[in-house]
Amino acid sequence: MKRATLPIAVSMVLIFVLCMAIPCMTGCTSNAKKNEAYWNSQLGVAKYDDVVTRLGPPTTKETLSDKSVVAKWVRTSYLTARSVVGSDSWTEEIVMRFSPDGILTHSTLNEY
Repeated sequence: MKRATLPIAVSMVLIFVLCMAIPCMTGCTSNAKKNEAYWNSQLGVAKYDDVVTRLGPPTTKETLSDKSVVAKWVRTSYLTARSVVGSDSWTEEIVMRFSPDGILTHSTLNEY
């Protein structure tokens, strides 16, 4: 009985797709972890103005009754590639809380 095999061209395309897809899938995750680690290192150090200088004006901003501020930045990237890998897009949501004197006290980063 003869075993069915894929043509060499199909096999090469599959290998190429896998080699391109794996770095794309892990790149976003590692970048998000770097950003999260950076903002966590800024707790108690960064001021609201420093964050606005780095990220731009927040998407939303609320002042709470204790005069602390909660601000949210939403950034979306649409990357399109004309290849077998297809397209990739991501949205990053950063929520930060600042003390009444403007010092970063809490940071949460979500990427989807």
